[in-house]
Amino acid sequence: MEKPLGVAGKAVINKSGKILLLQRARNEAFEPGLWELPGGKLNYGEDLIDALEREVREEAGLSVKVGLPFKTWHLFKDAFWITGITFCCEFTGGRISLSAEHDAFVWIEPGEYIQYTLGSRVKEQINAFLALKRCND
Repeated sequence: MEKPLGVAGKAVINKSGKILLLQRARNEAFEPGLWELPGGKLNYGEDLIDALEREVREEAGLSVKVGLPFKTWHLFKDAFWITGITFCCEFTGGRISLSAEHDAFVWIEPGEYIQYTLGSRVKEQINAFLALKRCND
């Protein structure tokens, strides 16, 4: 049986040296209550950068400048196969306004992620971010 393939973008948003984590709503079917980076799947025909900007706006109410990609990853869950790309992003404006997909948010020092129960692939994305010498050029 072939699995539906999706492409997703995730954002490590830098705001004064801190990054944003969002807590999935407890009523969500996928990974309820776990912490994740903002982002999501592309709509059919959508550009990846446009999709990531849209997802950050929809999920958190923020505007970002999408920078360099630094991590690719794959997530196999039930009938889905998602290929994701994580980008360095700079906060450019807005106030946090969470969508119904999330219950909470926190700005953390990147190394503080170990204090949170993370969703699939989030730890490896943050570790890849921490390994970077430079992010946005």
